[in-house]
Parts: sequence; C-alpha cells; structure tokens
Amino acid sequence: MPSRRSVLAALGATVTVGSLAGCASTDSTTGTVSRKSLTVGVPRRDGDPLDASVAFLAFEPDRRLIHGEYDPTHAGAAVDRDGTLSVPRPIHDRLNDRFASVRYAVNVVPADGRPANGLVTREACNALTLGGTATVAPSLVDGVGHLDVRAATPPDRDPEAVTINQFDLDNRLGRK
Repeated sequence: MPSRRSVLAALGATVTVGSLAGCASTDSTTGTVSRKSLTVGVPRRDGDPLDASVAFLAFEPDRRLIHGEYDPTHAGAAVDRDGTLSVPRPIHDRLNDRFASVRYAVNVVPADGRPANGLVTREACNALTLGGTATVAPSLVDGVGHLDVRAATPPDRDPEAVTINQFDLDNRLGRK
C-alpha cells in the first residue's frame, strides 16, 4: 500500500498537469463576441493606479440588443452610436500619455461550453464586432487572462436596438 505522502504527491502532480492543460495555445473557443471594454489605469498619489472603464459595450443575443456607456472626453471618438468600439492609434496614444495603462478586454461566449474572456491587443479589439463570431485561444500571462484572436467575422444581421449612454469619468471618480 502506498504511503500517504506518495499519494498526495501523485495527486498534486495530476492537478498541476490538469490545470496547465487547459491553457495550451492549441485550445480555442469559438462563439459570439458579447462584450468589449476599454479600461485605463488612473494614477493615484498613493498606491497603484485605479482601474476605470472609459468604454463598455455589451451584446444581448436573445434580444439582439447592444447597450453600454462611455466617457466622451476620453473615448468619444472610439464609440459609434451604431454600437461599435474601435480605438484609432491617436486615441490610444493620447490615453496612454494621460493614464498609467490602457487595456482592451473582450468576452466570447460559445453556444455551448465555457466563455472565454481576457485582454486583447488594440488591433484585435478593433477587429472584433459585438454580435459577431470570434475564435480565440485563451492563455495566462503573469496570472492575467489574455485572448489570442484567431478569426473574426461580423454579425450576420444588425442589432435590433442600440442604447449607449455617456458619463463623466472625473465625476464618477469624485474628482470634480
């Protein structure tokens, strides 16, 4: 009969291998692009920057709705009233100069299975359309989820309705 220590060691090795297997670069998820967001790191005098969304859009497939919000001062030129979020290089550079960080995140929800969400490059974010289909490969980089976009197609039809509100980031953060 094996010792308790050898059983625990074997189980530990199995768990480690099993948890790493899900992060292999060959694994991919195909589904509907359900969310896109643009987040900045707002510098603070004391401590790490505060993460704040300057644009967030979501797609509800059952009702074919796009809704969201954005700060027109920081993300105005990146959000269209038709429900798209696409950040041109000059807007990215301006945000990068003003804030400690600029990050793009998306969620991809398959018809069955587990959703994939994580950070993407600006170019990948721009290539993805809410309600469209994407194939992504999830990975972990320094403990943070990232998505490598392998393929993207636009939606087969327009959304039924688009509701996008505006807000003021400084007011939201209590800085005015």
